[in-house]
Amino acid sequence: MFFKKDNEEKSKAQQMLVKHKYRDLKVYSSDEWMSDGTKKYRRVYDSLEVTYMRVEFSFINKLFDEEEWETNVCIKCFSLNGSQKNELCKFENKLKVLKDENIVYVRESWGNDKPGSYWLRGDYVWEAYIENEKVGEAKFYVENVGQVKQGENPYFDIDSFKLFEGDDKGLNQTNKKYLNKFSKKDTRFVWGEFNFKNKTTKDYFCEIIFNFYDDAGQPKGRSAVLKYIAANTENQIYTVNPSWGSNVAGTWADNKYSCEVIFMDTLIAATTFEVGTTYQEGAVSVLTDNDKVIKQKIQLSAENENLKPEELLEKSLAELNSLTGMTGIKKNVDELVKLVRFYQETGKDVLNKFSLHSVFMGNPGTGKTTVARILASIYKGLGILEKGHLVEVDREGLVAGYVGQTAIKTNEKIEEALGGILFIDEAYSLSQGKGSQYDFGGEAIEIILKRMEDMRGQFGVIVAGYPENMHQFISSNPGLKSRFDSYFNFEDYSPDEMFAIAISIFKKEETMPDQASQSHLKEYFNFLYSNRDSFFGNARTVRQVVIEAVKNQNLRLASMKKEDRTAEMLETIIFDDVKEFEIKAIENQRGRVGFKFGENK
Repeated sequence: MFFKKDNEEKSKAQQMLVKHKYRDLKVYSSDEWMSDGTKKYRRVYDSLEVTYMRVEFSFINKLFDEEEWETNVCIKCFSLNGSQKNELCKFENKLKVLKDENIVYVRESWGNDKPGSYWLRGDYVWEAYIENEKVGEAKFYVENVGQVKQGENPYFDIDSFKLFEGDDKGLNQTNKKYLNKFSKKDTRFVWGEFNFKNKTTKDYFCEIIFNFYDDAGQPKGRSAVLKYIAANTENQIYTVNPSWGSNVAGTWADNKYSCEVIFMDTLIAATTFEVGTTYQEGAVSVLTDNDKVIKQKIQLSAENENLKPEELLEKSLAELNSLTGMTGIKKNVDELVKLVRFYQETGKDVLNKFSLHSVFMGNPGTGKTTVARILASIYKGLGILEKGHLVEVDREGLVAGYVGQTAIKTNEKIEEALGGILFIDEAYSLSQGKGSQYDFGGEAIEIILKRMEDMRGQFGVIVAGYPENMHQFISSNPGLKSRFDSYFNFEDYSPDEMFAIAISIFKKEETMPDQASQSHLKEYFNFLYSNRDSFFGNARTVRQVVIEAVKNQNLRLASMKKEDRTAEMLETIIFDDVKEFEIKAIENQRGRVGFKFGENK
């Protein structure tokens, strides 16, 4: 009897392994949404900054576009004391995994609203379980040296920052040559030597994040370094070594680059370097003064601060027009710009003739967030917004679970958006809990509406989501109907547009599909489009396909001997890398599409 039960549980576990594949478990504290729906992930925090510790668990749905299935997901958090673990919280979720979900996310949080009152100094771990089987863990550390702010770092002082070139074992070089210019044809990894002087007698974990950008402000790479600082080492110099690149030379282009140094979510330093025809020995210039760092950061991410309004407008419109597809959106924005210019030229009150508030309607991955960011810059270029920045939030960023907290969260986000745009993704979720005494989405709506009226012209609001849901959302409140009179419809990308987006992403990954893989991808995107529904992922799906193809290529090359790999192989995606994206016939003859796992992986 017991053997039968054990076998049944083992069989069930084996079946579950077919359905999911662990992807990641990440920790974050700030609920601010960043680009591509990411968060400010890190591993080290100071107790004075932490209210809630959050976790993001993700896994790959191996039955993507095949069938729906259910599973039990459990997420736990423990405090660690040597080999002992003390359970702090436990979240159990019965999930229904839809066939349209390629990657499934589960997010939870634990703590309270007062910084420093719950999360005390110590070591912790989040753990994720599927059907009672542990699939992943993520450790994080809370210290109590003091909160890091701009210009104030109680942990350490920066001593120096130098750059050098090498392979993936560059740290073993005996005679490093410190450079400020690198050779495009010879550079493999750009390594950093970041030295800092410890300021405290306490021991602590130190995590420093290095973000590399190209001259246009586009992210090139990210290197996060974790180092343990021993107790009673005040004034001792410590060194960490970030790096980004490849063992194969040629991954760096002829360009200007920057590296920003982030500690405890605070920009503490920045430097620049060049890649060109030859190496040049010398020190790089490192800015650590807060005002200079921020000024340089803005300059390196498009130099918008120094652009005249007309130049910023021209640049923003050019960026919009460079996007794939979106013919209707581009026409709407062009008409908007002409109208505002006309009102300004004829001396009319722009804010009485023109609304900063808009409704973006479209399926996921249609570019709503990207256009919102560009539109904020356009408004600044037209002189109707002071800053032209975008603050992206969702329901979680506005609504709290306790009386009185929603007003605080919502007002904080509005204050942050002054002079720019407050972009509310999946805004309809604010009204979906209507009638529940524990739901405060309606309160957030009322606060936003009041501030829109009281602070007319000081910021804009863009609400976004699925077309049908957004129509219902706007109709749910008379105040919403009266304040949103500008609608933008984001159409699904066509197969040709999806392929064009894929090629642009491949270029960023410094690869390119050959003829056979291009033909297969075109057929695949055509089939995706012809079988799309309201959950069609558009550019998000394209990005997932490209990332999966590049990963397949990397795995294929990793199985080869290093000396057998050529530069052409590293740059080329072949049919074997994309053949898992199958077009499968089904009963209704429309077909079904999905990832093929198992023997071909």
